[in-house]
Amino acid sequence: MTIIKVVFAIFIFESLKVGEVKCATVEELERLIEAATIEANSYEFPTNARMFQAKDNRIKDIDSYDFVIIGGGVAGSVIASRLSEIKKWSILVLEAGQVVTSEFNEMLGYTAFLALSDLSWGFRSVPQTTACLGFVNQSCRAFRARGMGGTSLMNGAVYERGMPSTFDEWADITNDPTWSYDNVLRLFKKSENFHLRNPNTPVEWEYHGRGGYLNVEQKIPEDFMTTLFLQGHRELGTDIIDYNGQSQLGASIFQLFTKNGRRQSVYDAFLKPFLRRRNLDIMTESYVTKIEVQKLSKKAKGVIFTRHGKTYRVNVKKEVILTAGVFQTPQILMLSGIGPKEHLQDMGIHVIEDLEVGSQLKEDPICQAMYISTNITKPVETLEERLQQFLKGEGSLTQAYSTSGVAFQKSQFEEENYADIEFIAASLQKSAFDVRYAGWRNETYEAAWGNSTNVIAINIHNVNPRSSGTVRLNSADPFDYPLIDFNMMSDPEGHDMAVLYEGVNRVLELLQTPSFQSINPEYRGRPLPGCEDYQFLFREYWYCFLRQTCTAAFHVRGSCPMGADPSEGAIVDSRLRVFGVRKLRVADSSIFPTSMSGHPVGTIIMIAEKAAETIKSDYLPYSDIFPKEP
Repeated sequence: MTIIKVVFAIFIFESLKVGEVKCATVEELERLIEAATIEANSYEFPTNARMFQAKDNRIKDIDSYDFVIIGGGVAGSVIASRLSEIKKWSILVLEAGQVVTSEFNEMLGYTAFLALSDLSWGFRSVPQTTACLGFVNQSCRAFRARGMGGTSLMNGAVYERGMPSTFDEWADITNDPTWSYDNVLRLFKKSENFHLRNPNTPVEWEYHGRGGYLNVEQKIPEDFMTTLFLQGHRELGTDIIDYNGQSQLGASIFQLFTKNGRRQSVYDAFLKPFLRRRNLDIMTESYVTKIEVQKLSKKAKGVIFTRHGKTYRVNVKKEVILTAGVFQTPQILMLSGIGPKEHLQDMGIHVIEDLEVGSQLKEDPICQAMYISTNITKPVETLEERLQQFLKGEGSLTQAYSTSGVAFQKSQFEEENYADIEFIAASLQKSAFDVRYAGWRNETYEAAWGNSTNVIAINIHNVNPRSSGTVRLNSADPFDYPLIDFNMMSDPEGHDMAVLYEGVNRVLELLQTPSFQSINPEYRGRPLPGCEDYQFLFREYWYCFLRQTCTAAFHVRGSCPMGADPSEGAIVDSRLRVFGVRKLRVADSSIFPTSMSGHPVGTIIMIAEKAAETIKSDYLPYSDIFPKEP
């Protein structure tokens, strides 16, 4: 036990010490970029988690904690921060990854390189039949990050909440009015520290927080493509809006969780300032293999994990909180005997609770291959110039997407008041790296580009799809990756395909506006392999094009949905407690009962804030949860 505590102490001390060193020089950043480029160009994705397998399977018992949080990602970082505010509670966070301190990670302009590094789990879907057909093995990338802060370490850092009506629907689904938008808006604002850097950004101030832990701002200066994108939408009669305000419907400028242009991971925002709390322990490089549940009482009693070649058990006094993410949360539940009965029996796992874990996986399909040639002449900037701007908190390296324009719209097929199409403006160059990052088949990528080299693209997302997929165990071996089947664009009514095709037509309509006509847009793509039998650029061709080029948008959710009735597929109740199992909660994107129409991190943070308050209310008097202002 003493050894384990020493490890914790060293970890916390080193994290604080490293975090105090900032602001590398241009030359130092250039070296980081060179090293990351070399790694990305040769990186081989892992196909399993055997790097965490113990050499010694004897289980060593360590201390007990009031709360054990599995996963130090977005939700886990927030919950650990909030629960450790209660000094009498002991909190342990188990995270498979490490603490990331490199300034390279803070440069959003190199986000794609992070996915081709040890920061990535390297997940892929099983071969698909309805999407990702133009990708190697008809398989979609399924990027998830490994490390404190989770996927906030390597995503596009977009802060978005979704349609307000989404949360009213969640309140109806759970029979719990505390999930209504009027009630969760307070939690969104609690975590946010909004700053207006770009004065052209529309802001409804009453919907934003000031003074929260997570900094939210915009990239500056505004680039030409963003201005063009917004003006084109104005010419179509689209409102220019604050998508985190009263309504999400309209065109806008991305709000990012960056601080002075640098990525601020959720770990950096919520946990790093509080590492000296004596009641908070964090153990990295710790891979959870199972939650121990008493068979008769069905009460979670401990967690088994591996670390540095050994196997450990930590006992829990109050609760286990599972925040391992949309793929590994259901994997851990099933390995622990909580999941679909027939599937667990097939895997040889004793069934503790028969629940449809992993049966309602949702992912947004995105088409990023409508490459449009233009007469735009981009200003030439050297890497040194871009890095100098970055060190000032400005310029192209302070955003993951090449531009900041975004629009959320409602298709003719959306019956409720939800956005179901998202458009993102992009400015691109043809590259071998893009092929490697996305997993393209070369012939598909070449045909999509045609004879273009420098293009713009308007990416099309279906952000409220009807199709569902699954997460299943590959075996009872915890070091085998789960089987991920997105099953996108497969709904029998053809709704998802119709929405995406409408998105194609809306892009073509946008290109006809006076603003876009001024750049002489021209589509120069060739017929894609597999689509040659269809009349080029007619409806049937575009349907084929979409099945070839649509891939996962990394907005994954819903593998353990929240609801009122487990017989209808719900895994957790409105207080995030796993049905039929005591002392066990789930609180990450896997509990989304429906889409929230877009980028999920902001909503995951809200869920984590709500989880922490809910847990506190189960154990503490109201005055301890919400102390009066002095």
